[in-house]
Amino acid sequence: MTEAGISLVELLVGLVVTSLLAIAVFSFFLNTSQGISQQNASGEMWQRGRNALAMMRQALESAGYGLPHYDQCVNGVVGASNLAGTAGALVAVTASAQSSGSGYDPSASAGINTYSFSTIIGGGTFGGAPATTVNSQQGANLSVSSLTNLQPGDIALIALPGTGVCVIGQMTNVAGKGTLNSSCNVTGGGQATGGGTVVFNSGKGNTLCFQANPNQLFSQPNPVTGTTINTAAFQGATLYNLGSQNFLFETFQILENPAGSTPTLYMTQYTGLQATAPTPQPLATGVVDLQLRYGIGQNGQVQQWILPENYTPSATQTIVAVQLAMLIRGSRYLPNSLSPTSFNLLGRTYTVPTQNGPGCLQGNCRHYEYHVFQSVVPIRNGIWEGK
Repeated sequence: MTEAGISLVELLVGLVVTSLLAIAVFSFFLNTSQGISQQNASGEMWQRGRNALAMMRQALESAGYGLPHYDQCVNGVVGASNLAGTAGALVAVTASAQSSGSGYDPSASAGINTYSFSTIIGGGTFGGAPATTVNSQQGANLSVSSLTNLQPGDIALIALPGTGVCVIGQMTNVAGKGTLNSSCNVTGGGQATGGGTVVFNSGKGNTLCFQANPNQLFSQPNPVTGTTINTAAFQGATLYNLGSQNFLFETFQILENPAGSTPTLYMTQYTGLQATAPTPQPLATGVVDLQLRYGIGQNGQVQQWILPENYTPSATQTIVAVQLAMLIRGSRYLPNSLSPTSFNLLGRTYTVPTQNGPGCLQGNCRHYEYHVFQSVVPIRNGIWEGK
């Protein structure tokens, strides 16, 4: 009787074939899983980039809203030395290159400085309409024609007649309406110095409450003559009320929080009246570079694109548009893939770091996906700027 069975060779062949099939199936599912994971990471990167770009566009499109037109202040704005971190003038859009110590400095690895920028809008309730007229000035006090629309804490712009010079400051006392204390609260019933009196005290020991009043308003130099603005210059001046809580500053910057972590685009929002420093809010992780250009021109037409540091405010040419370019990095490490060595952002080159890259596995940031978002944003509101 003959017995049938599987030979050792047949068994080995079967095991090999089964192993090959198992490997093929495992590789298929592994590649499919990695592909889906990479697509999800890519889609999430795109979503983060689109959302961040939309927030920046909204801030730029709103810049200058509620502020008087610049032709009231063609010779400069004085009194504001810490508004949105800029000096000498209240400007609807400001930008500067980030440096070491700012929380993110890509220059050491990428040979390029990224930008941060700020926007300012006024209170829509007030707009550019004058609130009252100044009768006289004495010390830190102004006598005005009407107190109807004025409140302690409101930011005031005062256009000095016949000079093209404006001064800006924050009301600390309004007769009959109270006094703004160092906690940014209104107390009491105002100073008993007669009807129509507005006081502009400096500092009060808490500059966060007085974003527009770090120095005594009435000891400022005239930017044209260089001499201190005298009492007579305020007589008949127009006072514009820019509000306080409706007065909004927004700053966008890239930070590593904590140091060495993935660079993230943050937005900081604060008003002209608040007792505590605002906390920066993360908008999009993986943003590694942000570049800007100002479109300078007249009547909404761009005549030239320039770097922010090369811009000089004037009465004839203003910022009519801003060109943005943002480079964002994916969150998934791709060991078998390499990104381009560099990216062009508005004519400047960002080189991807391959050593000590912040937030990158093994320090090599080329094993990640990147995408450049670009946009041209028109400045829709008539804005004024100081020299």
